[in-house]
Amino acid sequence: MKLRVCLLLLPALYAMGCGPTENEPVVDELTGEVLQEATVKYDMHRLLEDADITGGAWITVAQVQQFLQQKGSYLAGYTDPAWGKTAATLIVERSRAYNISPLYMLARIQTESSLITSGTSSNLAKATGCGCPDSSGCDVSYAGFGKQVECSAKKIRGYFIDLDAGRPTISGWKVGVTKSSSDPCSVKPVTKATAALYTYTPWVGAYAIQCGRTTVGGSSLVASVFNRFKGEYAWGNGRSCYSGTVDATVAEFTCVQSSSDALWRQCRAGVFTDGTTTRPTGCTTSYPYCSSATLGRSVPTRTCVQSASNSQWQQCGVGGAWQSAPSAPTSGAGPVGSCYEIYAL
Repeated sequence: MKLRVCLLLLPALYAMGCGPTENEPVVDELTGEVLQEATVKYDMHRLLEDADITGGAWITVAQVQQFLQQKGSYLAGYTDPAWGKTAATLIVERSRAYNISPLYMLARIQTESSLITSGTSSNLAKATGCGCPDSSGCDVSYAGFGKQVECSAKKIRGYFIDLDAGRPTISGWKVGVTKSSSDPCSVKPVTKATAALYTYTPWVGAYAIQCGRTTVGGSSLVASVFNRFKGEYAWGNGRSCYSGTVDATVAEFTCVQSSSDALWRQCRAGVFTDGTTTRPTGCTTSYPYCSSATLGRSVPTRTCVQSASNSQWQQCGVGGAWQSAPSAPTSGAGPVGSCYEIYAL
């Protein structure tokens, strides 16, 4: 055990005589995954901020897909047969459904199963460790990638509901209240995010400044992976907004005429304003409906239409302009992205 501590957490001592353990990996006793050497440690009382878990609404499926590809992840080419959706889509959609950050979900998946950096499907059925208590095996009813992401997002949201209401979580974690972790360590969470992390994984683990069991990744590993992933990709920031109409993250002050109700909304400080029937002032970029002579009406951004005048395919784009989209009938997409609707002659 002492030799492993020297390898994982005390690199300075390694140069002073820890040579015998040079190639000995440290395996997480809970997940079976190899722990990386700690380069940054975290305050066990303040592992993450609340917005780290509940933010990230601007993160898109395309961004997550590109990140998975950059990591050489098996998930980059995976589609869950039970959901009929890609891993990137499930990570973003199911996280957003519970107001949980997709970036946090990526960190959770990596912590529990290493699937973000693994080129194999190993651990796919227990991707987020949801329904897999330390004391027993995994509940088969939660097996499968989509179910795992759904289960994890739902549980974390449930913890926040309790914490937001001033209640402790189901296992007794609460901001400002000292509780013993499984390491054991006496932890007094400063943020709701930290209390939620310990509810999900009641171990401080090897990546904390204080205490922590050195052969368990624990909740401190989630913080470590989250911050590493956060810095490895240009995810954007809270001043941009994700638009379902555009199916992309748009910059602050962008105005979008919503495909759901035709009302105008403007991105302000990371949030869309309430809908109005007239376009807001100060729009830096606009996504209005496009007028279609073929259909005899206006249609939302990303709509693909085969023109009656020349049989050419076009897609409604930025500024209400039609753009050439010859691949629309075969790929279902054009220069602005996937077709919102498709109208052939």
